[in-house]
Amino acid sequence: MRDWLKANPVAISFAVAALCVMLLSVAAAGCQVSDLIKVDVPKDVRDAVGVEGDVTLTQVPDVWDDWNEYVEKNTKRLEAGTDRAYELLGFVNSATSIAIAAAEGAAPAFPGGAILFGLLSGAAGLYMKKPGTDRAIAKEKEASYNAGLEKAKALAEALPIEAITEESA
Repeated sequence: MRDWLKANPVAISFAVAALCVMLLSVAAAGCQVSDLIKVDVPKDVRDAVGVEGDVTLTQVPDVWDDWNEYVEKNTKRLEAGTDRAYELLGFVNSATSIAIAAAEGAAPAFPGGAILFGLLSGAAGLYMKKPGTDRAIAKEKEASYNAGLEKAKALAEALPIEAITEESA
């Protein structure tokens, strides 16, 4: 056997190389390789979900879930705040209409009341919505919504969604 080993050093080199490759393959299979792969998470997403340092492919599903929760929570907050503001606006408009109707009926009973009512009505007109305001507000809302969608798409494209779905499946 010693003679054969001395006579075939190339065969021994190939056998040792194959053994090393096999050991490295077994070691790599035992490790979680996804812990070694870094994912470039946008700074806005990191700040929103509170992630510090590098994010590995293993952590991406958790970061993705945190990001979705953040977006949903803040969307609900914005919607609730907007709804409350519109309810308050409706209440103020109703109260103002009632007050104006009451003043309109009582104004002629006072000397100069009709003139005073006319002046006050004119001054109140300065604070009323101008024609086209609703359209401008709707355009602003739509532009804001579209900008939010574009930002979300850009952030989603920055994260490897295929890797997330394969990892979580």
